[in-house]
Amino acid sequence: MGAKAVIIDHEPLMAAQLKKLLQRGDPSIEVKSICYEGEQAMACLAAHQPDIVFLTLEMPRVSGMTIARQIEAAKGPHPAVVFVTGKRDFISQALRLNVLDYLVKPVTEEEVRRGVEKFRAVYIKKEAPLQEGASETAVDSSRPSYARRFSVDEGDKIKLISTEDIRLVYAEKRKVFLVTLSGKTYPSHLSLVQFEKRLPEEVFFRCHRNYIVNIDEVQQIEPWFNHQYVLIVKGMEDQPVPIGRSYVKKLRQYVDL
Repeated sequence: MGAKAVIIDHEPLMAAQLKKLLQRGDPSIEVKSICYEGEQAMACLAAHQPDIVFLTLEMPRVSGMTIARQIEAAKGPHPAVVFVTGKRDFISQALRLNVLDYLVKPVTEEEVRRGVEKFRAVYIKKEAPLQEGASETAVDSSRPSYARRFSVDEGDKIKLISTEDIRLVYAEKRKVFLVTLSGKTYPSHLSLVQFEKRLPEEVFFRCHRNYIVNIDEVQQIEPWFNHQYVLIVKGMEDQPVPIGRSYVKKLRQYVDL
């Protein structure tokens, strides 16, 4: 099955070399365009609608990381993204974005082949038609895909926290924080909207525009000022979590009131 690719790299020689390695590794992938300017990257992607993008991080003026975030934020289906970088210290940042793979310069044919194989595994799985007699539930792409773990910074390391270990997620002063069952609080790079999409809805309740709570950690519901209510959460009894008026009705999905 053929696929379309776009290469985004400000260095023509590097881009040409990557194109050659890509065509050698998988001739069925057609390189539709090479974009040399970060400012034109999104327009190039919109024009060619690639299935996979090889994106150099060290782009001048508009960095590859910025372009990757723009791709992730764009509406509609997203192409698979493979980072190309000359610096390994970009890798930890790459882990936070929904990227397929990363290649470290000087790129080898084996690395390109590995990236293509990863792409094929995901791409073919998404595009493969349902075989006769196969269970539709086994390939039901309409089901939401939830994250099993979330990454947070802990010093110079990236700590992984299981979804089951999250007690609360909240926003304060334009920053988002994650609170674990052990009571530790970590700043997060994700927004509340992103958390809401990636946390299982049957357990995590968006109770307020600034709060998402693990409903299993709620001990009490108490009346508050102006006919409102608050949640008393385990280990945070002195910090009541408000329920926004527009969220009260949804609370009945979690609690038999």
